[in-house]
Amino acid sequence: MHIIAHALHRLSTLMRWGACLCVLGMAVITGTDVLGRLGKHPVFGSEEIAAFLAVLALGLSLPYAHEHRSHIGVEIFVQLLRTRTRRWLKLLREILSIAFFSIVTWMMAKYAHDKQISGEVSMNLHLPEHFFIYVLAGCFAVTTLCMVVDTVRFICEWRRM
Repeated sequence: MHIIAHALHRLSTLMRWGACLCVLGMAVITGTDVLGRLGKHPVFGSEEIAAFLAVLALGLSLPYAHEHRSHIGVEIFVQLLRTRTRRWLKLLREILSIAFFSIVTWMMAKYAHDKQISGEVSMNLHLPEHFFIYVLAGCFAVTTLCMVVDTVRFICEWRRM
């Protein structure tokens, strides 16, 4: 289990760097487009490129956000409960999250497959949209695996107490 957790941590770190590069790419393409518009030579398809990079940045940052608990939490109410009740709520929340992310992963992969079969491409640059949807589905899959490892770790720690 430790090997899987370590591998997921390394993959999460790599994905975080990818997300950072996507945000940097968005800034560069937007800045270049603005400067190009001043000289009457805008970057063709800059909106599409920025949108695709935004999708990749959000997807690639999901495992890191989960690992570091960078999501919104309702702690005020939960802190008033007994420890045993908090543990059960955490377990329920983790199981529901895994189920939700698994369904989203499956539906995204199915959607990407449908887009691939239809041959749909982006409007200006004619980039295959299914590629980006597959990558996003992969990001959701990695996040789901991180959630599963965290849940197993939580259960193991709970059993030791």
